[in-house]
Formats: sequence, structure tokens, C-alpha cells
Amino acid sequence: MTNADRDGGADYRPLSSAGVFDEAWEKRARQALDVAGWNSELAVQAARDALAVVSGKLSEDEFHARHREAYLREFGVDLRPKEEAAETDEAPAAVATAPVAVAEAPAATITTRPGHNGLSRRSALGLAGGGVAALLLGDLVAARTGEAGAVATGDGDAGGGIVPAAQGEAASEGKRKIRWGMVMDLEKCNGCLQCIATCKKEHALPDGVFWIYVMAFKEPDRPGDANLLVRTCQHCSNAPCVKVCPTGARHRRDDGLVLTDYDVCFGCRYCQVSCPYGVNYFGWDDPDEKFTGQVKDARGKKVDGAPPRGMMGKCVFDPIRQDDPKQRGTTHCELACTEGVIHFGDLNDPESDPNVYLRQRIEESGGKLSTFHLLGDLGTKPNVIYIGHQPSRNAEPTEPPVRYEDWGFVEERRIVLEGPDPWFKRVFSR
Repeated sequence: MTNADRDGGADYRPLSSAGVFDEAWEKRARQALDVAGWNSELAVQAARDALAVVSGKLSEDEFHARHREAYLREFGVDLRPKEEAAETDEAPAAVATAPVAVAEAPAATITTRPGHNGLSRRSALGLAGGGVAALLLGDLVAARTGEAGAVATGDGDAGGGIVPAAQGEAASEGKRKIRWGMVMDLEKCNGCLQCIATCKKEHALPDGVFWIYVMAFKEPDRPGDANLLVRTCQHCSNAPCVKVCPTGARHRRDDGLVLTDYDVCFGCRYCQVSCPYGVNYFGWDDPDEKFTGQVKDARGKKVDGAPPRGMMGKCVFDPIRQDDPKQRGTTHCELACTEGVIHFGDLNDPESDPNVYLRQRIEESGGKLSTFHLLGDLGTKPNVIYIGHQPSRNAEPTEPPVRYEDWGFVEERRIVLEGPDPWFKRVFSR
């Protein structure tokens, strides 16, 4: 039985995004903001409204007008980007015939780390090192909305779309805009955690901090081995975290990478509260090891390496490599994977690795390849496309093939930082 057949079974109950920001999320969101003294009420309201914006239920102008005065009182600035929807042609056409389910995930938040009293608002602003004076206004263009969760064709910033080879001629004329993203083949993942170990080493991440999570889960009503889900930042084309950032520290580059400018961020955690994928974390301490790589990208923005104390961090898709013609189109995690799970490249290039690989897998499956986006129906337009089994409402966390402890990873901070177990317990089995 193929994943496509299994996911489309009569008893399959796909997750819905209807309750993403529920009462449990709000409780954790307030805890995360209150510990540092920021306005948790404003954060909750802004996160909910950002979700309404990305889903098309609230306009950008209404969103900005609604919170303008509150942002100015709280932060002294309001540099949330105003995005204008890109002009579109026809709706993207699906290239996969498999049923595509969409997952539901409350936005992850971080409670106070055990033994840590948190940072005060004044301390957080001080840790920014005066970077607010160098506020960044991201050049952001909203993406067109494709079919929810479908692997679709598209151009520009079309969320998560795969471009067929037939569209290559127009793209080769230099009119195509780069959109970095991934195809993750979960059917090939063996849960070895090599991608996690390499990412931690290359970016000098502190103990217990991970930019990638490999999660194991089982479907109680289906026998068989554990399924795996590799969660990274989705680098959304229509990212809620970008919309709520008061200083423009969280922004989207012209090539689609969603990054944090460490010169501008002061750790208000609004991006963390608004992210439905739970990928953001607060830098409680300075990194354990000094990051020896290049911190500044081609624009001169500090966006790579573990975030300094008091700032926000997450997976970055290696922006320095994407600025280098010799390394462009590769990431550390992709190079570390020995099983061919991760395929990184320009999703708008029909001949990029992810596009070629996906077309090949679709052909091999006879057009019945099971694919999905995480929370694809939210309107975030994630730029990670998954091949494999989409978790259902009944999915439960289970013992992975390789444990985090086997690599010597610290467990305590993984839990505090919304690691696999807490995320699963909130999102699934409900």
C-alpha cells in the first residue's frame, strides 16, 4: 500500500489548522512574554491577527492600523513591513495526484528555563547593543496563494510550488526570482540525526539548541515501524513572524530566506509566539562555542551562527553559502545526509535539485506520490515540501531509531526549547 493510499483511507483523520492558536498556545505565549516583561496581551493579539493576514481574512493595512499605537508605546518603533500582494496569473496547477493532508500545530513558545530568572525588558534592550538605530526594512513581497497543501506550479514567491520542466524557457531568460527551499523525502530518512549534529557543529549552537528536529511518531490504528518527520524552519513566503516583528529584525531576503538581523533584534519574542511551526528560540546565554564562520551575509547583515544572548534564533538555510557562487544551492544539513533525504535548491528553477528529484519520484510512483506541506492551508506558503506519510490527529510520539542521548545531546534544554516531545504532545493525540 502506498503512502498516498494510506493517507487517503476512510479512517484517516488529517490535522486541521482551525485551532492553531488555541487556549493552550495562548497560555504558553503569555508565559514566554511575561518572563521578560514584554506586553503579552499585544503579542497574543498581534499573532492572531498575523494569522488572519496570511490566511487572507485581514488586510495588511488593517493589521498595521490595529496595533500601530500599541507598538509605539511598547517598543518606541513600529517597522513592521507592509507587503503588497504580487500580481498573479492563474491558480497553480497541482503536479501530484496524491491526497495532500495539512498539519495543525500551535505556535511554539518557550517557558522560563529552569534556574533562570529570565531577562528584563530593560536588559533585553541593552543586549541589543544599540542595534535598533540600524533598523532593517525587509524588501518583502507577499506570495500568491496556491491550492492548500498541494505541490503546485508557480513563479515568483508562490508558496511551496514546484516548477515543471516545461516552464524552463521563460525562467532561463533571467526573469525568474530565486526562492530557496527544500524537498524532504521522509521515506528515505532513517533517523540517524547526522543532519542535526552537523548543523549544531557548523553553526556553533549551544547545548540543547537544535535548528532541526527529527521526530518519530506512530499511528495507533496502523501497524508498522515508526514514521519520521524532519522539522526545520519552513522559510515561509508569507511568514507571520516577519509580520509581527517591531524592528524589522526578522525579515525575508530577496531570495526567500527568512532571517534575523542580530544587530537589530532585542529578543521581544513576538516572532516565537506567532510561528505555528515552533522553530524560534530565545538566546538565554551566549553560545557555548564561538562561531568561527562568516556572520554577515552579502548585504552586511549579521544573520548566521547562533544568536547572541537576548536575541532570537532559528534555522537559516545557510545564507552565507547561498551568497557564494561556488557553494550556492547547498546546505550543511543536505551535505551531511547520507540517505538522500534533503534536497535543497531554487524552487523556481525547474532544473534545480528539489524540482528534478520530485519529478523523478512522482514518475516512479506512477503519479501517486504522497506529498504535503506543514500547515499548508494557513496561507504561510512554506517552502519545504515533504514526501511521505502526513501525521494524522491520532499520531503519537514514539522512541526514535537513534536517540538524542546517543549523540550526547542535552535533553533538558531540548524540552525547554519546545523539542520533539512537547511539540508532539500538544499538536497530536488531541
